[in-house]
Amino acid sequence: MESFVTYSRDEFSNKLGLADYLESDQDNSVPSPWGIARLIRREVRRHGLATRRELRKAIEPFLIAAGFEGDANKAIHSVAVRMVDVGELADLKVENQRGYSAIPSRWIKLSDTDAVLLGTTATETHRFSSYHPNQFLRRFRPSDAIVTDLNRIGVSEQSFEDWLGEPSWKSLKDQKDGIGSLADLLEWQISQLDQEGSPLFINDTKILAINHRPGEFFGSERKPERTRWTSPSKLDDGIYLGAQPGRNEQHWIPILLRIDGSQGKSIMLNCRNDAIATYELRNWMLIAIGARNGQPELIDADNHDSEIQCTFPVPSQISTILSLTGEPTGRWQRYAVLDVRLTYQWLVRAVPELQIRHLN
Repeated sequence: MESFVTYSRDEFSNKLGLADYLESDQDNSVPSPWGIARLIRREVRRHGLATRRELRKAIEPFLIAAGFEGDANKAIHSVAVRMVDVGELADLKVENQRGYSAIPSRWIKLSDTDAVLLGTTATETHRFSSYHPNQFLRRFRPSDAIVTDLNRIGVSEQSFEDWLGEPSWKSLKDQKDGIGSLADLLEWQISQLDQEGSPLFINDTKILAINHRPGEFFGSERKPERTRWTSPSKLDDGIYLGAQPGRNEQHWIPILLRIDGSQGKSIMLNCRNDAIATYELRNWMLIAIGARNGQPELIDADNHDSEIQCTFPVPSQISTILSLTGEPTGRWQRYAVLDVRLTYQWLVRAVPELQIRHLN
């Protein structure tokens, strides 16, 4: 009986699933998220909880042995963040360290031919296969045999609605404000603007606004040429989102503004003094304004290439849905999906204020 098995570097990498799709990044091999996710699940399953430091200590030697010479900590962390986003792991603080813990495993049926297993439960690996360089989720065909086996080991089905939960905009305001819909949230913000906004002289301001032309190249306030960012003086009267210069050329502060002739008002958007939450609020407000104006924000559906692309900065809940149904392609907010029709149905079901634009 042999006690040792010798693998070449390539064989070892393939064995771990780290070389399913090796890509080139400045001449460094990039291990697949599929393989890293398997190693993360193993560590969290073994210990119930693992700090970022412990994950790196446990997984980095495998990456080095597989030939990866880049930033192992960054590679591990990026996959762990994606696993948290879709509900595979819980992100928590452990003795002044960030860490991850297991969440009860469950599976979600996306279609008759596609389902996703979430959590750290170990099960047969042959039923899962990666199909994309950026895949990390365990996808499978929900046959009766597999479903029965999952139920036997205590992994039950979760509906898409239960997995999705409430719209993330609800967490941005206190319940006591009486906000029951996204439209209510916008009207509340407009009321704050009218009551507390600062005077805005349209023809003499460095403020930039986002025009009401959904689907065009969104761009950035830092480089507004040929984008949706423009001077308020070029816009009709109405309510707009925008940004005002901050402490330097790279820092812009999200605002809500009203244009009324040559004057108007503006107010900074702020959610709990948290920059991430503030931009989440800004992105939801963009959707709400589009619905209010009858010019809904657009998501492009490319049936030929099986891809979905958002044409505007999306709230985290939309990107989470796309992470469940597909994989990021590396292009801005573009995802490769197994079923385009199903994906846009999920998106509109979750955010009915959106509109899908079919490219072919």
